[in-house]
Amino acid sequence: MKKNRIIFHFAAAVFLTLPLLGYAKSEPKAKYVFYFIGDGMGIQHITATQNYLAGVEGAPMANKQLSFTTFPVTGFVQTYSDNRYITGSAAAGTALAAGYKTSVNTIGLAPNRIDTLHSIAYYAHNAGFNVGVATSVSVDHATPAAFYAHQPLRSNYHAISHDMIRAGYKFFAGGGFKDPFGKKTDNPQGNIFEKGQQSGFYFTNSLSVTDSVINSYKSIVYTLDKPASGAALKYQIDSNDDDVTLSQVTSMGIDILDSPNGFLFMVEGGKIDWAAHDNDAATVIHDVVALSDAVDIALQFYTQYPEQTLIVVTSDHETGGMSVGRRGSRYQSNVPLLAKQKLSLDQLNVEVGNFISRKKTKPTLNETIQFLSNPQVLGMDSKRLTKAQLKRMSDAYSVAVLPQTAKQAEANSKLYKSYNPIAITAVQLLNEMAGIGWTTGSHTASHVPVYAIGAGDYLFSGQLNNTDIPRRIATAMGLQVDFK
Repeated sequence: MKKNRIIFHFAAAVFLTLPLLGYAKSEPKAKYVFYFIGDGMGIQHITATQNYLAGVEGAPMANKQLSFTTFPVTGFVQTYSDNRYITGSAAAGTALAAGYKTSVNTIGLAPNRIDTLHSIAYYAHNAGFNVGVATSVSVDHATPAAFYAHQPLRSNYHAISHDMIRAGYKFFAGGGFKDPFGKKTDNPQGNIFEKGQQSGFYFTNSLSVTDSVINSYKSIVYTLDKPASGAALKYQIDSNDDDVTLSQVTSMGIDILDSPNGFLFMVEGGKIDWAAHDNDAATVIHDVVALSDAVDIALQFYTQYPEQTLIVVTSDHETGGMSVGRRGSRYQSNVPLLAKQKLSLDQLNVEVGNFISRKKTKPTLNETIQFLSNPQVLGMDSKRLTKAQLKRMSDAYSVAVLPQTAKQAEANSKLYKSYNPIAITAVQLLNEMAGIGWTTGSHTASHVPVYAIGAGDYLFSGQLNNTDIPRRIATAMGLQVDFK
């Protein structure tokens, strides 16, 4: 029996290796690689989005495909870090970039926070490919930083921005920088805009740059003139036609990176994670759609070079323990009900605060619910609230509007976090009525999906570790790399 098991395992190993050997000998290499990462995006975030889109089109008992859910190859990815089963974005980002598990909060370094780990972007850059790193959050945030920086702490934003300059990739993009002048660090290295210009960087707030600029500068960095909080793009749900989207940033990146030498382009939908931390399902869904729209841009490019293009879409971890279905609603759900929400919790928090402050006298509970019932805010129907839910809204109203003792304020700060109690309770109630459940405001250890299409796509089938993804991208590209 033991001998048979050995033979079986040997055969399995040979079987799993054959595709890689065959690929190396005969398959065309991936010359143009798109690497999309939906930060915090689990399978339930995707499920909710598909059901939402089908429901708003009149089919609530169905799912609508997203751009990447149509891909021919799918798999599941394990996300644990070196020192914690529930990972963080820095460690997970490093695994997805450098093919090596590291300790939580570490960027581009081994678990000892000393030895350097080089990313797939580094190897592609050295091999002559153009490299781009784009995100919907700040350029120096954990996931994008994992592709170019080496820091013991993800919060070393100023040092990370200087690592960006040292990396010298062709294109960087995001909402902005969290500490470009070193005002929040004990070890300022100087104004990164000045340092970058000295190193051949071109900083711009325009989505359009000329060919002469592309050809004349080593690197092009796009940021918003007036980024949203956290130096990010706006949440998709809060955006209007004048706001920049992840799709537009992706299009800009393709224009800059496209060359006869090929490219590797990492694009992160970073605010899926932020919204999931807030347990804000409607905002999660809109940002998953924003990522899907960005993948659509890559698919348009793919149609031009289907045998030379590889698109991989995955996530670094799941956030929120999100579920379609919750204890209170049993088998009932109504995800399309989330269409009533027109603002993110983040923006609703601002609007509720403004509503209370602009009233000459303190608003009543009924006036507050009427404000939330505005179709341009939350469309809350008080008639649909149970007695228990009305009690929760009444309690939130009392905390937000009526005087509190110091002891009450301390207790309520833990209950409502940093949000106005009215805003966070209203979003919670809408989630519950939609049948959305949450188990945490942090990350979980759930496996996340991976989708692939194009040259070498079969390499991403089955159950993978997060460290496998960049290694298999390297295989698809024909790169000789020295991952640890």
